[in-house]
Amino acid sequence: MSGIQRTGLEPDVLSLIVCDQIITDRITGKQSLIGMFSRIHATRFPATQPQLCVHVSLTDGRGSTPLTLKIVDSEESRDPIVQGQGVVEFGNPRAVANLALQFFGLVFPSPGEYRVQLFASGTLLREARLELLPAKRMKAPPAPPSEPPAESPPG
Repeated sequence: MSGIQRTGLEPDVLSLIVCDQIITDRITGKQSLIGMFSRIHATRFPATQPQLCVHVSLTDGRGSTPLTLKIVDSEESRDPIVQGQGVVEFGNPRAVANLALQFFGLVFPSPGEYRVQLFASGTLLREARLELLPAKRMKAPPAPPSEPPAESPPG
């Protein structure tokens, strides 16, 4: 994250969290993050992640702010895994905007380090590390010990 150059007009990122699911209560608007993670273990590559959610909380924004979220490999040598754009409206700088983003069927081409990046007006605000690791194959459990032969009665 070093090297982020800001103009001072971008919102402040309170959190950027990757998780399995985000549930929003219909009555209160409260959000619950289920299954937060920073690693994905895959049995083969390319690996498909059926669902991935990103929760973003922002404050200190001013007016209409264009946002971009990308998931890229750490070297940014390939096209983004996903890229989405939207606009958040801040009524005043003290307002907090909570965003729940949901992606389906993301394909990660190889193991390694990826980044979930959040931009406002083209400026990188924050990034979160996401590691894709080969799953360790589980060894089959050892066979249960065979029962000892029945003893014959003394005779």
